[in-house]
Amino acid sequence: MAKLKKSNVLIVDDVASQRNVLEFILSPLNINIIHASSGKEALNKVLNYEFAVILMDIEMPGMKGYEVVRLINSRQKFKHIPIVMVTSNDNESDALQKSYDAGAVDFVTKPVNDVILTNKVSQFITLDEHRRIAEDSTARLNILLNSVSEGILGIDLDGNITFANPKALALLGIDTDNLLVKLQDFLVINPQGVKNNPMDSNDELLDILSSKFYYSSTEGRVSLKGSGPWKSLTGKTFHSDFSCDVTKDLNGEIDGAVLTFKDTTQEKETEEKLLHLANFDYLTNISNRAFFHDTLKNSIIRVKRTGTTLAVMCLDIDHFKFINDQYGHDVGDLLLQTISHKLSNTLRKGDLISRLGGDEFAIILQDIPTDINVVHVAQKILDAVSEPLDLNSNKIEVSTSIGIAFFDPLSMDMDGLLKAADTAMYEAKSEGRNNFQFFAKEMQEKAERNQRVQMLLSKAILNNELTLLYQPKISLLQKNMVGCEALIRWSTQDGKMISPDTFIPIAEQTGQIIDLGHWILNTVCQQISQWQAMPYFNGMVTAINVSVRQLGTSEFREQLVKAINTYGIKPEHIEIEVTETATFDDQNVFFSELEKIHQLGVKISIDDFGTGHSSLDYLRKMPVDVIKIDRSFIKDIGKDEQDEELIRTILAISKTMSIQVIAEGAETVEQLTFLENNQVDNIQGYYFSKPVQAQVVSDALNSNENLFKAQFDNFENHKSLDMKLANNC
Repeated sequence: MAKLKKSNVLIVDDVASQRNVLEFILSPLNINIIHASSGKEALNKVLNYEFAVILMDIEMPGMKGYEVVRLINSRQKFKHIPIVMVTSNDNESDALQKSYDAGAVDFVTKPVNDVILTNKVSQFITLDEHRRIAEDSTARLNILLNSVSEGILGIDLDGNITFANPKALALLGIDTDNLLVKLQDFLVINPQGVKNNPMDSNDELLDILSSKFYYSSTEGRVSLKGSGPWKSLTGKTFHSDFSCDVTKDLNGEIDGAVLTFKDTTQEKETEEKLLHLANFDYLTNISNRAFFHDTLKNSIIRVKRTGTTLAVMCLDIDHFKFINDQYGHDVGDLLLQTISHKLSNTLRKGDLISRLGGDEFAIILQDIPTDINVVHVAQKILDAVSEPLDLNSNKIEVSTSIGIAFFDPLSMDMDGLLKAADTAMYEAKSEGRNNFQFFAKEMQEKAERNQRVQMLLSKAILNNELTLLYQPKISLLQKNMVGCEALIRWSTQDGKMISPDTFIPIAEQTGQIIDLGHWILNTVCQQISQWQAMPYFNGMVTAINVSVRQLGTSEFREQLVKAINTYGIKPEHIEIEVTETATFDDQNVFFSELEKIHQLGVKISIDDFGTGHSSLDYLRKMPVDVIKIDRSFIKDIGKDEQDEELIRTILAISKTMSIQVIAEGAETVEQLTFLENNQVDNIQGYYFSKPVQAQVVSDALNSNENLFKAQFDNFENHKSLDMKLANNC
């Protein structure tokens, strides 16, 4: 018996150093180590090598380890290969359980124990050697039964079939009485002009037949292996792997050939399915992230060579999470499939649409002549996506935000191009969604500034860089402070002030607003607990601005209850301010959370009232205690009669609904006079006070000192003067 070849072991990990460590541990074993840096590469290796065992990393970009295991085990041909998972998690992890469900047989944990790994692999090597010995014995028997397992044909110099074993007769649909047919009759010839894959065609075999095997070679013989599509006399087509060797007569002259072939249709289909699964998205059947990156890499190489134009679009579905939560994942999946189909139909034949993951899509546009053409494509996509859909009897309307970037070979690589398109997409979202934006250098600078702010903000609480100021709310009737609004300020460690208008939107986008809001809530509640013990507190209400994102779950409400109990304060001394122009993914959850917070005794206020499109709808659906008329209306008092009439209308509606009104941004005597004459409850603005330190409020609550007496005296003097002037006139 011939000496067995070394067993092959496949190591799959996206990190080269991790693969090298495993190879070093296994170096004492007499084996061949083969590396794969991704799930896609692992599938290709499985198609081309036989393995005694596969060591598979669980967590990899693109396909996870357990997804690769599932694909390998989905084919009978590869089920015998034992797969050992390499994981940083414990043996109870969800990913490891998914790996076992997919067909993995064992696992080792990182850092890998040398002895454990070597012993496990040694056992699988021994099993592999026994299996191959058995297969070798079977192969020797199959040589004797060659005519049963494979088709064998004898061919003369003219390509006529002179001999066929039973298997060949069955595959080709011929009988022993009809042997003088040409082999060419069974070879499928591709249509003229179609370029064949040299690894999957009959071209070379046809060339040999047409030249009667007289190919020049140093040994005067021809030996060929190949594969291609064949057909039988009955019209059935099948894929064949074949090998062809010339035969010689007694004088050493070539007199024909022997051709061995077999039907490999099933294997070919398996290979194509595995390759398809590795390159195409399982849900939408469009190309996946891995295929997109490979294609884009080749497109960039082509652009650098030819000087043509290349553009990339990044897009996702606006508010997709809300659709998933509202209608369920089945409808969400159906939406993704429908959008994928729409996008595919919108693009040209040479363009590529890929699903990168979730609701993220990317498009490669080749050879785009001008920006106008890209605008045309982007607008077609917006129009197609926005068409109303009927999904499982649900009427759904969606939109998309698109970022577009052109490849600049002088300043970009592939990652830079994708980052540019992604940056432009987020700019489209910030511009209100359902639009497209071209990447500009200013966007990148803005994105980098935002990223720096995000990084600094992540440490701001720990570094004690945040403070709260309090802007008093003044009653025109009581002529004194009745409440205040907590306003956050941020001074970095190097003394630089960062405006809330800068960092609050970033915190909203990144989710940092949750931790920020938690800090504000606890700081304010702690301050209220100190103020309520002061002699002239008089039930003063302190307002806290709360993000819609904080109200997307019950977490904020639970933190609020905990803070109230921890600091021993009364709920009615807290007011939650929600901006009327804010957008939310699930308004049902938003309104439900506000109702539950209101039931605690906490007041609810609508900030910036009148600037949105749903002012009256808010009053109808929300448990509103207070309305804050936006400063944009207040500043035009005396200048714009329409704004004045709108203020009167808001006041009339509020009185009817027993809702308190605060006018914010009051800065002039003329504004105060109008607001007093129209019986506005409270004022907040620079006429009386800018935001102040907590200690200023504490001093007033301790001494009963009216901090705003001078302002009220000035206001009364102006009113008296105005009356005298009016009487004299």
